[in-house]
Amino acid sequence: MKISKREKYLLGILGALIICFVYYQFIYINQVKKLDVKKEEERVTKEKYDKVMKDIGDLEGLEERLKILKVDVYEKSKKLYPIILQEKIILEIDKLLTESGLDANLGFNPITVEKVEELKSDEIVKIESSFKDLVDEYNGDKLPEGDTEENTQGSSAAAVEGSTSEVTTTEKEGPTTEQLKVSVNFTGSYEEVKKFISSIENYGRKIAITNISITAKSQDELSGIMNLEFHAIPKLSGEDEEYLKWTLNNVYGKEILFSSGNATGAYADLKDENSSTDVTDFAMLLKSPSSELPTLTMGKAKDDARETYIYSDNEKIEEVEMTLDEVDGKLYYKYKTSKSYYPKENSNEGKVFAANSKDIVLEILSEKRDVNFDNSGVKLTIVNNTSKNVEVIIRNDDTSNPRVSVTGKGNTVNVTNK
Repeated sequence: MKISKREKYLLGILGALIICFVYYQFIYINQVKKLDVKKEEERVTKEKYDKVMKDIGDLEGLEERLKILKVDVYEKSKKLYPIILQEKIILEIDKLLTESGLDANLGFNPITVEKVEELKSDEIVKIESSFKDLVDEYNGDKLPEGDTEENTQGSSAAAVEGSTSEVTTTEKEGPTTEQLKVSVNFTGSYEEVKKFISSIENYGRKIAITNISITAKSQDELSGIMNLEFHAIPKLSGEDEEYLKWTLNNVYGKEILFSSGNATGAYADLKDENSSTDVTDFAMLLKSPSSELPTLTMGKAKDDARETYIYSDNEKIEEVEMTLDEVDGKLYYKYKTSKSYYPKENSNEGKVFAANSKDIVLEILSEKRDVNFDNSGVKLTIVNNTSKNVEVIIRNDDTSNPRVSVTGKGNTVNVTNK
């Protein structure tokens, strides 16, 4: 059978179309699908890569933030006990009672782990004049009758009802601590009671007075019951190791409890702590870069709220400037690092303070350098525009390569290394 040229041409076109169709249907479409999958994998991988690179970029800031949070946790928890040791607490209460002069008997409840109870004072409802509502309504401080705030804000209350319920549930659970409750039956003068309460308030550990009742035995003597609470939480680091050491070394106790004669048992006297008055006005803590804490922490001494604290986590030398001014007999202070400053509003005047002694005292607690790659330190400039001397006390600094260098400007700035 003869095929004409035209038929050959048409058959060629048909064959080409069939090949194109087969390629498109069974090869091209599959390859496009695979390409789309690869593009999606590339997009996901790129997102992961960008996130990892962002996390790496933020790592230094996060580490600094973590160190600051650890310092914050340490400061907020340092007054709480690391663990309830009833023997230690007996000694502490006995010391406070002896110093105040009170006679007392102690009663101890079992050590428990409970939710921390919030102490609330009873609300006192003050009786007001019948004309006050009219005056408040006239001044716009009170809505007219019928237009209650509940009606005008009903939708808002309904909107937040669910979240309020969740918050309430969380609050009901609350944090728990190891607790010891002690009742103190005391007898003594009014001044002795005041001294005992003041000693508890100023004690280095947090002791809560939850209840106190006092009755007069005579004109000069009082008796009563005081309930105390001691709270303990686990600590992040070993700052309370000294507390956990048992330091009773002298001989105490008897074989026969109520017999006369000297003690024969093995108990000891608690060593008296250093009771010298703390005159420090400002404090600075320096750490190595390998520490869990920032390399620099600075603030007002005894600032439990940490409102005056500034931080820096610099692996090299951090420049710090502290300015002390005196205006009309009042003392002002301010300080700054390369990244932060106090007061937060960065005012030129600074914050008012009262010195704890005739001088202004800055205590710097440093530490020896690590063997490798420890180049952190502080270049401190103190501008003294006051009539007082500034005493800088540096403790535990590295003798061969000090972390601290101090430059004084203005009036006297003395530096002492201990």
